[in-house]
Amino acid sequence: MEWFTAWNSWLIGGFLLLILEVFISGVFLMWWGLAGIIMAGLVTLVTLSLSWQFAIWAIIASIFSLLWWRYQKSKDQKDETNMLNQKDLAMLGKQGKVIEILDNGSIRAKFADSTWKVEGEHLAIGDLVKVVKVKAITLIVEKI
Repeated sequence: MEWFTAWNSWLIGGFLLLILEVFISGVFLMWWGLAGIIMAGLVTLVTLSLSWQFAIWAIIASIFSLLWWRYQKSKDQKDETNMLNQKDLAMLGKQGKVIEILDNGSIRAKFADSTWKVEGEHLAIGDLVKVVKVKAITLIVEKI
């Protein structure tokens, strides 16, 4: 397997793994492909036996994979506090303006580009309000 010790074999193998990552996504093959490209550079600088090349390649790829895993895990923990698809909870602390008071006593206020049913004391059209609580799909507000 003398042909595999050439730098171009590592380069081709690395790029093949990167291309394969496009079709089999999972951000795993990418790190092995990048390790292969690094091995291409290393083999051009240092003469190594085939067993050392594979060992170093596996170590580099494992380090990349572990670093990615640690980064992604910390990112996922931060995202747990994300309020994606919970717009009502994201509204806490937001300010809006009362735009409509219906005959039945329901009040609607505008927050950015949407309107919400709100409840609060002594509200009139044009009042600026701040969301202090969420009750189902109704925002509890206080006058600013």
